[in-house]
Amino acid sequence: MQMDERTIGETIRRVRIRKGLSLEDVAARASLSPVSVRALEMGRGSTVLTMLKVLKAIDETGFITDWVEKSVEISPMQALRNSMKQTVEPKRVARKRG
Repeated sequence: MQMDERTIGETIRRVRIRKGLSLEDVAARASLSPVSVRALEMGRGSTVLTMLKVLKAIDETGFITDWVEKSVEISPMQALRNSMKQTVEPKRVARKRG
């Protein structure tokens, strides 16, 4: 399962709403502005620190562990090898002789 910023933000928003917390409540608990929390929930360039503060504020720090366990399917070295194989393009085309 691959999670991008938008998916993470949507998940955090659903959890916040399920727990009955307003955006302003979470922002105050996390010592962040409501704008920062909204940006995280919208998947618009938040920092890891912001995400950690919000997760702590909504008492969902286990989210990180669950996400990492689900997203690690192959080793980082194997991912690098795979990406290198896919991006190597031929430098030239040999002419047929004959």
